[in-house]
Amino acid sequence: MQGKIRTILKDIEPSELGFTMAHEHILDDPRVGGFMDKEHVLNDYDKAKEMLEIYKNAGGQAIAEASTKHWGRNTIGMAKLSKQTGINIVCCTGYLCENQVNMDEWIKDKTIDDLEKEMIDEITIGMDNTDYKAGWIKAGTSYNYISKREEMVLRAAARASIKTGAPVHTHTSVGTMGLEQIEIMEEEGMGMKHFCIAHVSRNPDYWYHKKMLEHGVYLIFDGPGKAKYYTDEVLVELLRKLVNDGYGDKIMLSNDMGKITHHTVYGYGPGLTFIKNKFIPRLLDEGFDLETIEKFMIKNPARFYSMYK
Repeated sequence: MQGKIRTILKDIEPSELGFTMAHEHILDDPRVGGFMDKEHVLNDYDKAKEMLEIYKNAGGQAIAEASTKHWGRNTIGMAKLSKQTGINIVCCTGYLCENQVNMDEWIKDKTIDDLEKEMIDEITIGMDNTDYKAGWIKAGTSYNYISKREEMVLRAAARASIKTGAPVHTHTSVGTMGLEQIEIMEEEGMGMKHFCIAHVSRNPDYWYHKKMLEHGVYLIFDGPGKAKYYTDEVLVELLRKLVNDGYGDKIMLSNDMGKITHHTVYGYGPGLTFIKNKFIPRLLDEGFDLETIEKFMIKNPARFYSMYK
């Protein structure tokens, strides 16, 4: 039986989630975790509100917000944004990866049990001394390796997921280490239908994506419009092959706009409406049907982000 989705304001039915960007950053300050690149600092509340209003006017209804506490998660601000804009926001607990934040500072004295309890508390009690709860668990790995601390977080995430029913959704650095993440989660006994791997399109390897999907996981392709990594033609063809292979029920789309230079409200782009207004029309023009688009943007996020206990 499919459970409810835990948004920051309340638990909702999966049918209420709507058109969803499955991995985004709206309001955060990564300097909290020691990541000093000022382009990643999205701490302007008014601009965050404006971007969500633009997204809503384009037909957007939900965001999976991917900022953890050590990435400067703004729990109170996210709750206020959801109240003021009506956008469903699903926030996360967990940690990112060692090559982007100072994990030594955050978890050097913690055990896997400590991390598991912290995740469970943020899902069931509240985040950052509030009663606003996380709806999914984040973990992450570095470029072409998994550190000991990253493995601890992955194992804690699997255990917390099994106990709470919150899904796990991971960061990969340049799309690497996905299969290795799967091995760890399977060792922990986690069901792969509740596990999702993001940023895989940064490593546009069809064989590699298919091998991950064969385990039953979800994949997030989150790079449309970012031509410095690859052209959208590459992504379109990857998606076409995987859909033709029968994996349309396991794919979600997003843009992962974690920098000021990704957002139109800061004067840059492509912005939160790129997928809705430009990439989806291209997919339709390239032969994808509306049913498949609905799976990518509505049905699959609603299924994946549902609590399974």
